[in-house]
Amino acid sequence: MIMGMTGFGRAQAKYKNIELSVQIRSVNHRFFEVVCHMPERLLFLEHKIKQYLHGRLKRGRISFNLFLAGNLSGEVKLDKDLAGQYAASLRLLQKELRLKDELSVTAISAFPGVFNLAEKQFSEETIWPRIEKLLNSAGNNLLTMRAKEGRVICSDVLLRARKITGNISLIKKRLSVIIGEKRKKLKKSANNIEEISAIIKNCDISEEITRLGFHVKVFSEKVKSKKSQGPIGKELDFIAQEMQREANTMGAKSQDAFLSSAVIEIKSQIEKIREQLQNAE
Repeated sequence: MIMGMTGFGRAQAKYKNIELSVQIRSVNHRFFEVVCHMPERLLFLEHKIKQYLHGRLKRGRISFNLFLAGNLSGEVKLDKDLAGQYAASLRLLQKELRLKDELSVTAISAFPGVFNLAEKQFSEETIWPRIEKLLNSAGNNLLTMRAKEGRVICSDVLLRARKITGNISLIKKRLSVIIGEKRKKLKKSANNIEEISAIIKNCDISEEITRLGFHVKVFSEKVKSKKSQGPIGKELDFIAQEMQREANTMGAKSQDAFLSSAVIEIKSQIEKIREQLQNAE
């Protein structure tokens, strides 16, 4: 089964007073590539997330986004050492300037750094199971879209394969007529059987037709197969390249307007197949 490479998935959930949100977007690409956008405090999970995504997606450029919202503040921390330094400095200033104001907690706590509001931190053991669950949900949504695109690609390339097969049948019929007519003409002008055979061989594209027909058959069978084959986009493109090579040879040998027109149509369909396969995983 062909899978596309374009898709989008989103999932969100609440954990205590925090809202977690995951978005996964994929577009076509020759290889597998992931770009992660996530809060700095969760960067320790980046490698794990990339491994997870590669386990489900084999090709494409993947954009992953993780958002946090809600109460993200941690504990209020007191820097006792810094508060002590401020107090000592104030006492020294009070003594040297002969100030009568009393030191107070309010005055010292107003200085920067005495109290700090720490960011809420997460451990892998507590946060990963929740993110993995969101990855599963968003990943399923993305794969649903990829499968839908894959069905469209499958339908399109099979239609074009049938058109190629139809043109092959027309070429076969026309080729037998052309070779028969050429053989009659050559019998009148050529000197011997060997010369006639050599001339006929130069314009005969029967072998190329057979090989092209074989490639189209293999291509169609692989596209239709219900067996789990994994990503087959590259393999199908390789078969399409072989089809293209045979069609090019046929075009170079064809000296008949009808044959040339049919070969051009075949080459056009192969090019469109290869364009579609750029979107297949």
